[in-house]
Amino acid sequence: MSSHFSFRLVVALLVLLPGLACSRAALAEAQTTAESRANAVKELVLDILSYTRWPKEPPVLHLCIAAPTEYAGVLSTITRQGNGRPVQVNRYEVTDPAIAGQCHVLYLGVMDESTRLALFSRLKGHPVLSISEHNPECSSSPVFCLQPDSRSGRLRFKVNLDALALSGVRVHPAVLKLAMADRGVP
Repeated sequence: MSSHFSFRLVVALLVLLPGLACSRAALAEAQTTAESRANAVKELVLDILSYTRWPKEPPVLHLCIAAPTEYAGVLSTITRQGNGRPVQVNRYEVTDPAIAGQCHVLYLGVMDESTRLALFSRLKGHPVLSISEHNPECSSSPVFCLQPDSRSGRLRFKVNLDALALSGVRVHPAVLKLAMADRGVP
């Protein structure tokens, strides 16, 4: 190897290394932010569940995850509610007919509107609390819609009162007030 080539290699490394260090720092910060947001989603879901009542309280709460979701991994780590009730987490295909009879809570990811409507048509008559992570308008089907705010880092949520009325579950009014009050917060 010539000394000229070695010198160029050293110079190139000296120029690139600070950039690589910054990239690693940015990556670590992004992972920390993503982990924080995931934990916030998990805590919010647990909080919502603690203020929800079913017509017949189940001894084990079945949380079902359907469709591609960003937070399935962290939600799969839930084993108990704050009150000690066991939680069993399972993944289902959106088209699985077992969802209606097996799930107390349905956590939804990305799906097209026709699939969503067909799913909620199958849920009629079953007391199921639904939470969606990719439904910004929260205007159809799910009861709760999570709204991560990338600018502030806050996790907000909306409540679809029509869907709540049809869901067969009851949610404490304080949660509904919190969702309404959060609408005006920047």
